[in-house]
Amino acid sequence: MLELINSKQWGMKLYDKDNKSASPSEAYWIEGTHAYKPILCRLRQSASKIIGIFILVTCVLGILCGIYFLVRHRWRKEEEDVRLMYTFVENIIDILRKHHNACQNDKDLPPYLPIPHVRDMLIKPANRKKLAKTWQRAVRFLSANESRIRVESQRIAGEDFEVWRWIHIASSRQQSQKMGAMGSPKGKFWQGQAFENFQWAVNPPIISPTPCLKIRNMFDHEVEMEEGWHVLIQDAILEKCSDAGANIVHIAVDKSSNEGCVYVKCDSHDSAGIAFKSLHGCWFDGRLVAVKYLTLKRYHQRFPVALYATEALRPSGRSPSSLVTFNPEDQDDQDNNDSDLEV
Repeated sequence: MLELINSKQWGMKLYDKDNKSASPSEAYWIEGTHAYKPILCRLRQSASKIIGIFILVTCVLGILCGIYFLVRHRWRKEEEDVRLMYTFVENIIDILRKHHNACQNDKDLPPYLPIPHVRDMLIKPANRKKLAKTWQRAVRFLSANESRIRVESQRIAGEDFEVWRWIHIASSRQQSQKMGAMGSPKGKFWQGQAFENFQWAVNPPIISPTPCLKIRNMFDHEVEMEEGWHVLIQDAILEKCSDAGANIVHIAVDKSSNEGCVYVKCDSHDSAGIAFKSLHGCWFDGRLVAVKYLTLKRYHQRFPVALYATEALRPSGRSPSSLVTFNPEDQDDQDNNDSDLEV
């Protein structure tokens, strides 16, 4: 027994009752430091470790997959909400435009619509609670991005409501008829600034965030029949901006746009700021022009050729000068809709 205990091969250790090392005569229990197990036992232990690791890895992968599908679901939900929001925006604009046209024929109709009333026209009662957040996003989007719609407060049946009013903008056909009656020269012309104090009325950013602009209400594609009419639009913008000291390196007229959109890229942020101030809030061909900034990345995605445009553009020379300013006070012929024209 002593030989077995003293043998290093077996790795025996002796302890007394207090779990302290003891001599063979004082030993209370023995511990073996080297385990000699059968092969089957070792295989079982190895299999248990492998199964444990496999279960752990499976759990980690399961958690990661769950997070992935959750994030993907939220992305899809966000995309659906954004698409639905833009659908609401388009429908709201269509309703307000039709209501404005109806007001021209029926003077008894109020020139505005309560926002809750428009919501009730577009969303069924069962879905109003579910779509409440999306509807509010559409309302905020219109307030921030749609210059043709103004939010007002009106008292209706003894209660205060927020309402939408469509800001009337005369069409190019109406303005051409007016100018023809006045004996004005034919063509497209800039007709002055709508704001007496541009800085106070528009409050433009101090530093232009991007060299790219989106210009709206430059034309009505449904009434533009003349061949090459888009060149007149381009030349008018280039002439107006060049006169103000802004250099444009790329310009594109969206001929099918319902909003009369023209896209412009300037050679610098400073030029974009000058172009913004010279165009936004101006009357052109009887239309109130609105301008907003576009990100450079989005502009290049839409117009890849603009990425390499560096040379300043000049008017083609085929169009008459557009910088003839008409004084609105000289226009004696005002139609019945002019009282609705507001900024």
